[in-house]
Amino acid sequence: MAGLIVAGSSGAHAANTTSSISFYPAPGQPVVTPESQESTTTVEKSAGDIRVATLHAEISGGSSAEVLEDLGGGMHPQARVLAETVQVNAPDVLVLTGLSYDEHQQIAATVNDEYLARGQNGQTGIKYSHVFTAPTNSGIESGADLDGDGRVGGPNDALGYGQYAGDRGMAVFSTYPIAEDEVRTFQEFLWQDMPENSIPQEEFSDLERSVLRLPGTSLWDIPLEVPGDTDHVHLVATDLNSPPGPAESDIARSEDQRRMLAEFVSGTSWYLYDDDGAYGGLESGDSFVVAGSLADAQELQTWPEDQVPELSSLLEGDTIQDPGPEAVTDEPLPQRRDATADPQATHGLTGGTAVRSSYVLPAAALDIDRSGVFWPAEGEFGYKLVDPADPASPTGRLVWLDIAGS
Repeated sequence: MAGLIVAGSSGAHAANTTSSISFYPAPGQPVVTPESQESTTTVEKSAGDIRVATLHAEISGGSSAEVLEDLGGGMHPQARVLAETVQVNAPDVLVLTGLSYDEHQQIAATVNDEYLARGQNGQTGIKYSHVFTAPTNSGIESGADLDGDGRVGGPNDALGYGQYAGDRGMAVFSTYPIAEDEVRTFQEFLWQDMPENSIPQEEFSDLERSVLRLPGTSLWDIPLEVPGDTDHVHLVATDLNSPPGPAESDIARSEDQRRMLAEFVSGTSWYLYDDDGAYGGLESGDSFVVAGSLADAQELQTWPEDQVPELSSLLEGDTIQDPGPEAVTDEPLPQRRDATADPQATHGLTGGTAVRSSYVLPAAALDIDRSGVFWPAEGEFGYKLVDPADPASPTGRLVWLDIAGS
């Protein structure tokens, strides 16, 4: 069951929700002095702007219970690096993908209370007053032989690839209140129910088609109550999830998920039903921001570097815009050791290459002040948080944008 975790008072900007908990140095790092924090690798948000960010967390384990136990006490190295990354960028709204889900939503609550709210390595903690998380299809047994290996069971036969139910979950952290009664989730929508779907012919039996859901994780529509706006801003969160070495059907499924998302925000998803049975998508004129992983790293790993999946299905028309966020860094990209990397890249791949997989895409009608990818160069402030040689650093990079205040 979907869950809203409300902590403290009603939402406000991150600057007004900082924690009073003492500084919390990350493992092996000295406490940072204020002078050393001055760097253009981070950008201060203008007053009245709304900063929305996403980051692929990759916090998983052998089970949700194991992940929760590892996170307890606030000493999980990767979660501390993640929290410090969030704190130096200070988003008002944060979508974490790749975060294990548990039935009682304790993992999301623990990340909020014991990591994000605690100042890491001299940073100021951010107490997000509103947290949303819900089940995803990752690791849920389908009861069918979806991968065609003659056996039923295992991660490839799950409704979404995963070792256990909740293996690849999501969580949303917000300083703004969530319109709880209007939240919609789209976990159970069947792939075969999408008109003109891309299910490969002869790939699945009638039984398998009757259980195979389109989202590898889920799609969430979370209306945020933003002060000064009479209408809500819809946060549309999702995370594409493919098995290692994805087959033709997995890539087709990813493209149909992107199409479903595009039609949802453009108001043309008349066929799409949510988990409560209500049909349709956003209405014309709704303000929205899409955030999450829209091109799964496993999928991208199989494509030549110059032929990665495009977001044509998302960016066609005039509903959505791509601000094209690039690395915020003092050192020009051509002078860096990773100069061959895409400046918009958000995820490292095997072999040292990097691709763009996480996105924050606003409605075309929204005014965007600035956007960026947190990707400091070696020697710059924050490099420790993205250093590929540090096992605690995630392969994902935080990407953000600022919606201009009214």
